[in-house]
Amino acid sequence: MDERIPLISTVSVVRRPRRTPHTTLKRFCTIALGSCLIAIAIGFLLPVPILPRGHDSPSTYLPWSRPYPRSWPQSTGLTYEELQELLLETPSEEKARGWSEYYTAGPHLAGKNLSQALWTRERWEEFGVKSEIVAYDVFINYPLGHRLALLDGKKVKYEASLEEDIIDDDPTTSLKDRIPTFHGYSASGNVTAQYVYVNFGTFHDFEDLRAANISLEGKIALTKYGRIFRGLKVKRAQELGMVGVVMYSDPQEDGEVTEENGYKTYPEGPARNPSSVQRGSTQYISASTISPSADTD
Repeated sequence: MDERIPLISTVSVVRRPRRTPHTTLKRFCTIALGSCLIAIAIGFLLPVPILPRGHDSPSTYLPWSRPYPRSWPQSTGLTYEELQELLLETPSEEKARGWSEYYTAGPHLAGKNLSQALWTRERWEEFGVKSEIVAYDVFINYPLGHRLALLDGKKVKYEASLEEDIIDDDPTTSLKDRIPTFHGYSASGNVTAQYVYVNFGTFHDFEDLRAANISLEGKIALTKYGRIFRGLKVKRAQELGMVGVVMYSDPQEDGEVTEENGYKTYPEGPARNPSSVQRGSTQYISASTISPSADTD
């Protein structure tokens, strides 16, 4: 040793991990436990809607179970014969007729006849479906009066009764609160003007009249029901400056099912009663896809 030898020298030491017989087992248990916790977390976070619905047991979701649980839409749980029998027996003809008679036994304009809504809720709850009635504030109109007359100068040449015949076999036709002939969302007012027959009131019908130089502005459109929604007839007439629309059920639209062809009229047969009048909404549903309905057809 001399003066050039450092008093402290650096010695590199490599520390090797101490291995025990249980090191591999501990590592395996740690990985297995962590994987189980991740799998449980994913199972709880899976969206419920992607799983089959119904009353199937948890075992039906295991990989070795049948391909689809019994409640799955592609299920083979019902045979063709069982399905056919179910469709033929449910609902019963008597119940369908009874419910139809109940719903048509009174007027049911939008916002009217709460008793029918309550009755419907009770039926849903009988089926096990939780139901409730929710109130909404909407813009809607109800009829206060109506009149349709044909003038010859200042004299009334013809005035429509706007009343349907009372049918003895149908007591709803004589109800005091029966719905009068009117259109939901129609404008209120008194209009007197010349009229123009516009066929079915389709866009092409109006274009044919314009091509023939028929004046439409300030006139009343006389149109038949059919071909397009009634609200579109009113909308196009308004766009062309017309001041009113009168719609009527033309016998042409009855087709072959008429009394002249041997069919009995309602309620004894399928033919339309000559005095029957259509009712419904004239709202512009083509301009807005979400709107309250006052349709009473």
